[in-house]
Amino acid sequence: MSSLELSLQKTDKIFTLLKHAAACSDLAQDLRAEATQLLAKPEVPWSRLRAITLDFRQSAGSTDGLLLHEVCHGSKLVMKPPQRREKSKELQDRLTKLQEQVDQASYNKMVSDVTKQERAAAALRSGALQTYKQQISFGLHVIVMMGTFYAVGHIAGTALSPRTAVRAACGMCGLVFAMLVETVLLMIETSRFEGPKDRRQQETPLPSSDRSMSHSKKAQ
Repeated sequence: MSSLELSLQKTDKIFTLLKHAAACSDLAQDLRAEATQLLAKPEVPWSRLRAITLDFRQSAGSTDGLLLHEVCHGSKLVMKPPQRREKSKELQDRLTKLQEQVDQASYNKMVSDVTKQERAAAALRSGALQTYKQQISFGLHVIVMMGTFYAVGHIAGTALSPRTAVRAACGMCGLVFAMLVETVLLMIETSRFEGPKDRRQQETPLPSSDRSMSHSKKAQ
């Protein structure tokens, strides 16, 4: 029997028909054997029920109660679930790859906050000049400031003495002063980044093992 063949739920009318067909000597031997087998089953294939009913009606010579719509009255269709299709190896590999991508995306989303904190901590450890743009800007600032102070010192030396050596010495003094000012400013800027880092290290709680060791030392 094909898995797609229509079947009917066995009712009292169908059971009575099969019982009479199995006992009918005028019916074909194969149909009687089939009717006997169907008596023990909860459902009956439509094609076999139709064949048995038509042959039994011809053998009986009467249509009383042997019409198909009368025999099937009150019965229900039996809907069998479709067979599960086996997935091909290519499809299984693709599904596995897609699942791995979903898991990796979920993991990246989960650790994004941790990596963000790590990048912030690395930026603090690197100091004030964190990028190439900041470093180039600082270098240009130092050059411009040193040139400006050298020019101011050179002009002041011209006012003090017409000698070239005096003007050059005054310009060098302005150059050294500019370097000192830039050094102080860089130290102040760097301390702004080191301060929060030191405070965060102090506020970081010790592990439970370290706390227990510190308490034991204090007790001693």
